[in-house]
Amino acid sequence: MDSMNAISEDSALKFCELCNWVYESWVTHKIIFDKNKNPDANIRKVAYFAQRLPDITQKYSLLQICKLHDPAIQGKSPNLTIDYIVRFGDWGEEEPRVTKIVQELSEFYKKLKPARDKILAHNDYETHTLNTIQGVFPEGLDNKYFKTLQELVKAVSEKWLSNPIYPFNDLADAEEFLDWISDNEMRIESEFGHKPTEPGSPVSKIK
Repeated sequence: MDSMNAISEDSALKFCELCNWVYESWVTHKIIFDKNKNPDANIRKVAYFAQRLPDITQKYSLLQICKLHDPAIQGKSPNLTIDYIVRFGDWGEEEPRVTKIVQELSEFYKKLKPARDKILAHNDYETHTLNTIQGVFPEGLDNKYFKTLQELVKAVSEKWLSNPIYPFNDLADAEEFLDWISDNEMRIESEFGHKPTEPGSPVSKIK
């Protein structure tokens, strides 16, 4: 292990916080759009907002996932990523388990990488002009990804943090946001108008 890149308690905590932020970004989109059972009663009441927010939250959350899979070192600069945690973690007897977790995470990332290379991190000319789909994954695979990522975060917290429990934050804020829209229907309609919109693309379909 390179002592210059040894993982400290502070860097381990920051990695856990980054993973939690990626989860929060993803689950916010899921709650407001993919799992929203009655969008006409809430998010679609703000038509212009509802047409654009799904694309914003989808692409942002997926890009955060992709960033977790960047190489540990790019040029002379280290990246606080999954690869960094594995490469410089000195896992000892835990290495086979951690390696298996990372392999499972990487299978999901492989399905995102074409979108990352073409539209999430770059504005590929052909992709944008032809409006082609660059990434698709089976429904539910993202749920499995975050369950597996939680296992990695748990392993990191147990190894380096004095408080070894670092669960992801299941947001109530997004649900409260939808409830607020439902409860303020007349105010929203008077200020923004009510034009029902088509639902945004699910998180599993990237274009």
